[in-house]
Amino acid sequence: MSANTADIDVSNPEQALDLGNIRRLLQRMEDSIIFSLIERAQYRSNAAVYEPHHGQLGKFRLHQLLSVGSTGCLGDWFIYQTECLHSQVRRYDHPTEFSFFEPLPEPLLAKSDQREQVLAPVPANARVNKRLLELYRSMMIPSICEDGDDGNYGSTAVQDVHVLQTMSTRIYYGLFVAESKFRSERATAEALIKDRDTEGLMAFITKPEVEARNVQRVILKAKTFSQNIANQAKAADESNPTYKVNPEHVGALFRDYIMPLTKDVEVAYLLARLEKVETGPGGRLSSDELNLDWVNSIAVKRARIK
Repeated sequence: MSANTADIDVSNPEQALDLGNIRRLLQRMEDSIIFSLIERAQYRSNAAVYEPHHGQLGKFRLHQLLSVGSTGCLGDWFIYQTECLHSQVRRYDHPTEFSFFEPLPEPLLAKSDQREQVLAPVPANARVNKRLLELYRSMMIPSICEDGDDGNYGSTAVQDVHVLQTMSTRIYYGLFVAESKFRSERATAEALIKDRDTEGLMAFITKPEVEARNVQRVILKAKTFSQNIANQAKAADESNPTYKVNPEHVGALFRDYIMPLTKDVEVAYLLARLEKVETGPGGRLSSDELNLDWVNSIAVKRARIK
């Protein structure tokens, strides 16, 4: 059930760690994210979806949500219920799928096979979904949606689930990037890891020129996917095109949030790459707490996407 990874055997290191395959999958995930943002942008910001202790959920649902670390908002209810369903068909057995809330129901389906684990255990501080959730609601939604309330709360919450799950999968696919880099330049990586050199590891995985090209590609895709076509005959020579979502804003979301979160995941994973850690089922650790300091530190970026 993972997004856009069906044609890659993630238990086969030759396929899963091939940078050409990784690059192709990441570009397909870009398409899914852009399309989902276009769909979300048709609704207003609808802040009521994110208000804590949503009264219409009732006492039982609120108690259930609060027990898994939610604020009790309607948006969280949709995420959690979706994750409960997906958990039962083993979505979260996939190495790039991590839930926003837990615990979740045990899977109903038996494992089809015992696959080799290509990745090392993923440490708790490499799980950034709570940060992604906070950034999505506080930074991304204001940049792509018209402010206000149109009453489409259910549709808004459903689309949010799709956007967030697609972004999350794309971010955690960075784990395969990190593992590929580790194996291809092991001596360099091990030296940085042993020195606990976070800045060195960040430089190790970062290629600014590639990131710049990626952002420009996202902007071009956003222009292509979201352009309003008033008349098919005039589509090819539109001199003043309009868009369903601002393409520059979409590019900024990748540059300022999705890419930095991906690199944070990669660095946290690499720092733990040489350690023996205790894990839960499937080689997983519990999720991290919301890093409000990190969220606050990038608040100044609002102006760049407005």
